[in-house]
Amino acid sequence: MVCLSEQRYKGNPFRRVSYIPPIDVILSVAFKQTKNLRIKSSKRRISREEKIANFERERISTLAMVITEKLERIINQFPWIESLHPFYGEICDLMGNIDKIRRILGRLGGIENQIKELERDHIARLKETKHPNDMAEIRNQSNGRMASLLKKAKGDVNYLIRVIKKLKTVPDFNVNYPTVVIAGAPNVGKSSLVIEISTGKPEVGEYPFTTKKIIFGHRDIGMTNIQVVDTPGLLDRPFRDRNLIERQSIISIRHISDIIIFMFDISKDATISLEEQFNLFEDIEKEFPNVLIIRVLNKIDLLSEEEIIEGKQTLKTQFQITIKDVNSLQGLIEEIEAIVKNSVLQTEKFKEILKLTVSKEFLQPVEEEINYEF
Repeated sequence: MVCLSEQRYKGNPFRRVSYIPPIDVILSVAFKQTKNLRIKSSKRRISREEKIANFERERISTLAMVITEKLERIINQFPWIESLHPFYGEICDLMGNIDKIRRILGRLGGIENQIKELERDHIARLKETKHPNDMAEIRNQSNGRMASLLKKAKGDVNYLIRVIKKLKTVPDFNVNYPTVVIAGAPNVGKSSLVIEISTGKPEVGEYPFTTKKIIFGHRDIGMTNIQVVDTPGLLDRPFRDRNLIERQSIISIRHISDIIIFMFDISKDATISLEEQFNLFEDIEKEFPNVLIIRVLNKIDLLSEEEIIEGKQTLKTQFQITIKDVNSLQGLIEEIEAIVKNSVLQTEKFKEILKLTVSKEFLQPVEEEINYEF
């Protein structure tokens, strides 16, 4: 059995991108390094002109080296851009534009090559003159052309800085882990359920085009982690009321959803009518056709016995719970864990992606076989 720590990390790839310096910072650092250079003494006797030529050559090469190293470091932080998981690809397109990022990286690579070419051309020109003033002029021309060329990338680099800053705030979904998405009307108790199901402290982060923070937790079941997420502003109102970008946000969730828990509230605290809740349920059922949906009736502490029975029969809920009583959640938690354990053993998605070999002795015995598939 492979332990949790050995599972390959597949979280938010944008968090791997470290500091991206603005163009003005790159130029400032590069010119500062060239300014700090001094004429070096030589072991062999050389003329004053040769010393100056060597010095000017070093200044040109140092400026080119610092600029190209900075550009190369930016480009090399994006090796995964061509193999983004569909979930993060959708998120990238929502908060930026993945094709634009590709084009920017290509342009930066082109500028890097042009800087190296300028370096070669101006160093070659140094060999054609013996006069120190001409050498200084060639170096100044080289500096100006390199700086001018680099400044053309100012807008591109600023775009990368802005987009990556936003993308880093997206919660660290591990696309290898089974994910439970909590859905339902506003104030139905979704965030509270995430907190109760999670074995650790849930993460609070950003998600594109939602008005609230996303609540994102984990439940460790030994063989793997279950991710549990509430998506406020996404799966809590009718799809017909949404614009194209909001719908795309929902599609991105589809890429990681393995189980959806849909919560109903028929208490006096319900924010929308039962009919509207059921319409929302049907919307989600239509948008997530291949995802297992578990129906849950929440806030039963506010309902009479008759209301609970009627709600269960009308809504066909599998579980009736109240967040105020942890014991009422036990059956739901056991069901989620059983579905996930069974799927890790039997579903190709997890066998191939997680590359897990799970000992059957690890699984708790169950009374009947579960045949759920994601």
